[in-house]
Order: sequence, then C-alpha cells, then structure tokens
Amino acid sequence: MHNLSLQRFIKELPKVELHLHLEGAIRPETALNLMRRNRSAPLPENSEQVRALYRFEDLSQFVLAMRAVSNHIRSLEDLQNITQEMLSDLIAQHTFYVEFDCALQKYIDLGYPLVEILEALHATTQAFREQIHARLIVNLQRSHGSDKTAALVEEVARLNHPLVAGIGLSGDESRFPQKWFVRAFAVAREAGLKRTVHAGEALGPESIREALDLLHAQRIDHGTQAHKDAHLLERLKAEGIPLTQCISSNVRLHIVDRIEDHPFVDYLRGGLVTALHTDDPQVFGISLTSEYELAATTFDLSREEIVQILLNGIQGSFMPDRIRHSLIGQFKALYADQHTLSA
Repeated sequence: MHNLSLQRFIKELPKVELHLHLEGAIRPETALNLMRRNRSAPLPENSEQVRALYRFEDLSQFVLAMRAVSNHIRSLEDLQNITQEMLSDLIAQHTFYVEFDCALQKYIDLGYPLVEILEALHATTQAFREQIHARLIVNLQRSHGSDKTAALVEEVARLNHPLVAGIGLSGDESRFPQKWFVRAFAVAREAGLKRTVHAGEALGPESIREALDLLHAQRIDHGTQAHKDAHLLERLKAEGIPLTQCISSNVRLHIVDRIEDHPFVDYLRGGLVTALHTDDPQVFGISLTSEYELAATTFDLSREEIVQILLNGIQGSFMPDRIRHSLIGQFKALYADQHTLSA
C-alpha cells in the first residue's frame, strides 16, 4: 500500500460486488459446524483444518474442495445463515450493492421447490435492505447439461421473482462448450433476464466470443484471456461489455502465473468496463477490500483509477439503467477532485 491514507481511502470507499458465489462465501467456522452436524468423515477438528481443505493445484481440484464444504448445505435455514453472513461481511467493507450467484439446482435436487428457495433467500436479503441492495444471479452449472439448465431457466422465468437479476453460466469451459447452452440463454433473453457467462478463464478468447455470439452474454465473468486477441479487446470496449475480474482467484487457479502478470490493469487503463470482485472469498481467504488493496499495491493505482473501478462496477451491474446512471453521476461528483482528496 502506498500510504496509510490511501489504505483508509480504499477501506472507506463504497463498493460493488458482481462476481461472488454464495457457496464460496461460507465462513470456516460455519462450515465446521455444518460438517459436525452432518458427521462428516473425516471431520476437521477446527476452522484451520477447514481452511486446509481449500488447498488445490488446478480448477478440477478446486471444484472438489468446494464440494467438500458446500455439500453440507442441507436446509433452507443453512442457506439463509450463509447468506446472512455473506451480507454482513460485505456491509463491513462498505459494499452497498451485490449480485451474488447461487447454485439453485443443488437445492432443488435436495427436494426444495424453487419458489421456496427464492423466498428464503429473499427474506434474508430483505432483512439487510437498509444497508445493502442484493440481487441474485441464478447459477447454471455447465456439468448439468443443456436440458437441465434450460428447464431451470424456464421455471425461473415463469416465477419472475423480484430477487432474480439474471442468469450466469459457470463451470469447466473446456468440457462443456457454450453451444450446449444456447437454448437456456435464448429462454432467458426472451424472458428479459440479464445474462452473464464465465468465459476466458480456462480457455482463450474464442470462449469469450462464443459467449457473446451464441449466448448473447451481456457481461463476461473473468475474461482474463481477452488480452490475447486485439480485435476482441476492441469489440469489448466498443460494445461496453463488462469484465468481472477476480485477480486472486486467477492466481490461485493458475490462470496467470503471478499477480504482476494479470491483465486487469491493462483492461482498466485501456478503457474497458472492468472492476474487481472476489469470486469465492472464503475459499481464497480474501475480501473485496483486500482485492482493492492488492491491485493498488501491485499496479500502483492512483485514486482516480480506484474510483474508476467503483464506477465500472456500477456500470457493469444489472441495476435498472436509471438507477445505474444516477449512481454514476453521484459518485463522479463526490470524487470529482482527487487532487484535493490526496492533499
């Protein structure tokens, strides 16, 4: 960190979180309680041993580590408790808006009706509505295939629940190509649901192009490999396609070798709509604030650039246009004179 005043500036800066998996936000202490209740074998003795579960070398090991904990979510009350803790952690970091995703199919497969799952999540988010505005991205898991994901989107569209902002596709890009999910995204598009896709993480620029052309994605989660195609970068900038960047996640999963090699700063300074997010904060042992601090230190960001990350987060959100534009105007006015702030 350049100095303590900048550290304080980041800490107090209002923030937006757009790339956060609920199942990756389970506090180790909460995970331990769930595993004890479910008599997990082997059973970790303490929260440090839970953290040890999150040691992995690649994306496939990461998925197994996530399941080792998230498979112990067995009830709607579990889901509500985890959501409450996630929102509390975000509020403590001055986060005023979040679009979190949740693997709804996981809980449908446990026997819960979709409407009950959504109502449980909605009740929890509403309890915090004075402190943070939370919307849900319905996580479509690539491993579930075309028919199951399309059926889920159809049901989500029929319910038209106020908590739901849109749908998001995640999972192994190399094993489950974008073309398998054209139907699910066509249903979402027709229903007016917003659409985001994990792309350009494990695979290259072609995965991002397919997300845009086949699935009509309005936002790209990660997009780390976009820098390998100059024409794609030009398109992302021209069309204002947001990229939700998760820099610690990309290093931990060996998408980039070192944090210094991450293209985030080039995207930011190149005028792309890119912002910082956490992906799975409890898995990686990070926070949204620590990601800002890491980026500021690594890339020598100015205060103007840090504020631009906030503005890009708002621009990249699925808020209604009127609210989004109003907020951008308000924050631009608030942080108009960074030279004064730096004095």
